[in-house]
Amino acid sequence: MLRFTPLVLCLVGCADQHVLFDADVPWSVDPPADPVPYGFWGLNGFLDESGLDDLGRRFHMTTFSVANREPEFGTEDLLPMVRAAGQRANLRMAGGHEYYTDREDNFDIDRWKAMIDQWRGWDVQPFIDDGTLAHHMLIDDIDTFEGDDPSAAEIDEMARYSQEVFPGLPTLVRANATTLPVPEGGTYAYLDGCVNQYLATDGLVGDYAVAQRDATLGLGLDLVMGLNIADGGNGSSQQPGWRQDYWAMSADEIVNYGTTLGSAPGTTMFLNWEYDGEERWFDGSVGSDYFDEPEMQDALATLGEFLGG
Repeated sequence: MLRFTPLVLCLVGCADQHVLFDADVPWSVDPPADPVPYGFWGLNGFLDESGLDDLGRRFHMTTFSVANREPEFGTEDLLPMVRAAGQRANLRMAGGHEYYTDREDNFDIDRWKAMIDQWRGWDVQPFIDDGTLAHHMLIDDIDTFEGDDPSAAEIDEMARYSQEVFPGLPTLVRANATTLPVPEGGTYAYLDGCVNQYLATDGLVGDYAVAQRDATLGLGLDLVMGLNIADGGNGSSQQPGWRQDYWAMSADEIVNYGTTLGSAPGTTMFLNWEYDGEERWFDGSVGSDYFDEPEMQDALATLGEFLGG
């Protein structure tokens, strides 16, 4: 079995804020006892059976998340392809914010439900029953509406509605648990989990791991961890990120941050954002080209192997 020793490192360039891998956590940074599903958000350029097979071999990928609001494509093309590749998909089935924002730029739960209603009558259930469709990602970036963001009550109602339309399909939102709205009574009744996605700007990874784990479990949710590998670096990579003034993670960051987060007791899934073969980053580069460099390939594969892939 692999064993990873907690590291506290300071890279060349500490004076320029290229600092700290800190694995000071109250648990052993060892591979999980049971395999943790591992993969990526956003797989443009790889969403076919051969592409999914390739990423499974290279990175030990076993799951991935994409947005798909088209029931016909989802049930007749995407999910059969995922099943054939032996992967598990987490789908955002209502599309992006623009499909459920009102004229005042507030979250509109009725519009969100209308997007979900489009899936009624399509044969989704077999993919839920065999685990091909692993989770419904109810909403991404819950706190980025220009107007009102969804409340805790609305998030739980979304999860309840999802379970009505898709029986047996677990629900997720992407938000750090420490910033997720707290429902009345302190725990969610219907929402199943939240995705905690780390950036170096969130502070020391050990502190982040402990805080998010405690908050997630305190809300009664499943713990999903992840890395923003495209925009979450500390600058040591010298690779500009997806957005201006952000940095992609280095190989050392991916391994150190990832193993610290992935070893948190109770972790049920691990997702990196993003591995994309088409989308251009701010400097004009394609993200997957950077991650296809040998050192980066090794880091992503090492993290996948650590998690049990």
